[in-house]
Amino acid sequence: MVLKMYQPVTMHSKFRFYLILVASSGIIFLILYKTLASEDNDSESHSKYVHTSSQMSHSKLPTRGGSLVNINDLLPVTQSLKHLERQRLKEAQVHANINRNAAGKFGPIKNIIDDFGRDEIEIDHPVRSVNERVSKGLKTPRPEETIQIEKKFVHLDLKGAPPIVNYYKKLFPLLHALGANGLLIEYEDMFPFHGPLEQLSARNAYTKNELNEILYLAKMNELEVIPLIQTFGHMEFVLKLQAYQDLREVPAYPQVICPSNNGTQILLRQIIDQVIALHPQIRWLHIGSDEVYYIGECSLCQKKMRKYFMDKEDLFIYHVKNVAKYIKEKYNIQPIMWDDMFRMVPDETIKKSEIYKYVELMAWQYGPFVELKIPPDAWIKYGKFFNGVWVASAYKGASGANQYLTNISYHLENHMSWLNVLSKYQNEVFFKGFVLTGWQRYDHFAVLCELLPVAIPSLAVNLLYLERQVVDNDLFQKARDILMCDSRLTLYTNYSTEEVLCNYPGSNVFKGAQRLAHLNYMLKKFLSNSHFVGWMSEYNIQMLFSSPAHVELGTQNLEALSTNATLLHTFIQNTMPEVYDKHTIEEWLMTYVKPVMNQIEKIRTNANNLLKFRSWPRRPLSK
Repeated sequence: MVLKMYQPVTMHSKFRFYLILVASSGIIFLILYKTLASEDNDSESHSKYVHTSSQMSHSKLPTRGGSLVNINDLLPVTQSLKHLERQRLKEAQVHANINRNAAGKFGPIKNIIDDFGRDEIEIDHPVRSVNERVSKGLKTPRPEETIQIEKKFVHLDLKGAPPIVNYYKKLFPLLHALGANGLLIEYEDMFPFHGPLEQLSARNAYTKNELNEILYLAKMNELEVIPLIQTFGHMEFVLKLQAYQDLREVPAYPQVICPSNNGTQILLRQIIDQVIALHPQIRWLHIGSDEVYYIGECSLCQKKMRKYFMDKEDLFIYHVKNVAKYIKEKYNIQPIMWDDMFRMVPDETIKKSEIYKYVELMAWQYGPFVELKIPPDAWIKYGKFFNGVWVASAYKGASGANQYLTNISYHLENHMSWLNVLSKYQNEVFFKGFVLTGWQRYDHFAVLCELLPVAIPSLAVNLLYLERQVVDNDLFQKARDILMCDSRLTLYTNYSTEEVLCNYPGSNVFKGAQRLAHLNYMLKKFLSNSHFVGWMSEYNIQMLFSSPAHVELGTQNLEALSTNATLLHTFIQNTMPEVYDKHTIEEWLMTYVKPVMNQIEKIRTNANNLLKFRSWPRRPLSK
């Protein structure tokens, strides 16, 4: 019809041919333009979700107040250079494999998707964010095979913000309703050590009676308990003390215990004996042993390594084997340990040590692409030697050392990635159970990250996902129903401007964290207004030189900010006792609320100082 509008009735055939050629070229150009524009839009729409490198692309979800800091990205700070270089080489190999697979699997169909529209085709696109899919009402495809996960354990990290016993009475029934059937309890200094170990306990540690009540509550709610004790790395709660200073592998650092010191095995066996005595029915005991990056550095270890022709991997296995053998032979309890120190250990070393006879591994990874950090050859090795492998995801405490709100999207992607790994390797590896970790501090000395009640929505969504193994609106509706949350609880809730209302145990703590997000959002807007940045700079303040009109305009919302901060402080003081003792409440306020209040007070003081003047000196102001 377009051609006929311009074609004369008596048009010469040659002229008609050229006209058709020009029109056809125009149509082809238009199609190409729209295709490129569509791809540009796709790229732009993902720009805040997707990180692109020269090697690969993977989805990354939106954050508030800056990019997420993956706990895994912090590890190279403490890894040896040799270990780090080997890890980088492995990651490069995995990147290359992913690129080849992605190119073959997704390359030919991308143009088809652009032509027909994204809503009309269900396909597992590697860079499509979870947020986009759920917001459009699309289902995220299941793994290639549905994974039967019989054991779903929730990790309780008690080295920070340990809940009061009464909170467990409400929490454990909720965990049971969400599908959990076990607890991995990391006591650290909250365990009621006694006798020669008494000083290992915090001053607010659980008493023996309180611990027995917690275990009874777990049993009543059909939650099997696995205690976790540190026996190699992350032993700060012990090695920080002067009495145990001599057991450090590196004198200046209290992270790692020396495996060659005679006092080490004596101490660890005392700890093990006391923990098992209060857990007489346990089938497993987790002995930690992750991130042991300071090893073979003290004179005792170096002497042993020279004498027995050992390298650091041999020394590591020697120590954990001694610990595990003691537990298994004395108590007939199966030890579990973290897997990361085995990822680069050669098959021959594992075979020769026979460590697989004594431990089950728990493979951990908390980011959105599990197989990038635990490559295929590690899974083949685990399946070849070890009788059982557990896996550990994260529902909180893995996206930033000082995060106070949990990004559900980030942790959901971690669980989706884990199910893909389980589906891929379930015929090679005997997967025994799934642990959802919830870290409360990055280590003993770190600040508190997201509090447990704040992360309950993330825990609920991810537990339900492990059961349903598909992400859609029904998943979130079920989570909202169980937690009694309103419709604002979604993957893409903006806590800076929205407040989700819920009614689950501890939901007031979640409410307080949301209000802190809003307060920080308002403070950030305040600090960026042109009157403030232009007339209340450090130079203005130091020189006591500014325009009163602009100072007044720049601080006109200061009192509202101050009032909101005071109200939040009071709200936390009144509601947190439902979950925490006074020590946790004070620490959280000092970490997250008091700095805001101090900043507001400093601004008020500076403004008052600037407003005192009615005349000002000639320039230059500096002497």
